[in-house]
Amino acid sequence: MNRFDGMAGTWEANPSRAERARVTADAIAARVPLQRTWSAIDVGSGTGLLSRMLADRVGRILLADTSQGMTEVAAQMIAASGDDQLSAVCLDVTTDTPPGAPFDLAVSLLMLHHVKDVEGFLESVLCHLEPGGYIAFADLAAEDGTFHEDPAEEVFHHGFEPDHLAAMATSAGFVGVSVEEVHQMVKKRSGQDTSYGLLLLTGRVPVTVTTP
Repeated sequence: MNRFDGMAGTWEANPSRAERARVTADAIAARVPLQRTWSAIDVGSGTGLLSRMLADRVGRILLADTSQGMTEVAAQMIAASGDDQLSAVCLDVTTDTPPGAPFDLAVSLLMLHHVKDVEGFLESVLCHLEPGGYIAFADLAAEDGTFHEDPAEEVFHHGFEPDHLAAMATSAGFVGVSVEEVHQMVKKRSGQDTSYGLLLLTGRVPVTVTTP
């Protein structure tokens, strides 16, 4: 059972998560020329907070997550809204081809630090995008390991240095790569407010792919 399954039902009870998604969506819109004709995939989508914040700026969005619980909650919320712009599927983009691929845009929020092989993961994402398509992934800036309180949580990276994240995206095949801090997340740690940076990685798939 995916550890996020049990968290799905109460995931949106924390208002900071919606605020984080809103800020991320605005940061993406400020850096990527979003179009209502675009199809998008939200990788590690959880309950769909980021997708809902972006929905009025792009076309159809596929929510993809490896947590069955998160996917079920997302699907329930989509069904309740009656909006067929969004859809949710439980799958791993490194092993499965998402329905509707290739996409014009791939987005994600605070997922990459849970991925062991980041460069390999980004290569998989690139394969699901159109030539000239965009990536916009937001994740933790390098931190001291206190962002996550649960020691059982599967965390492979305590955030990222901007240059290192950019280098991995470039090695994965993206061009025009940029990494910027777009937000400060505040959490209570040891009774004090502690800030953690949120980075936004953007880049594009080459329009022409050269083969050896």
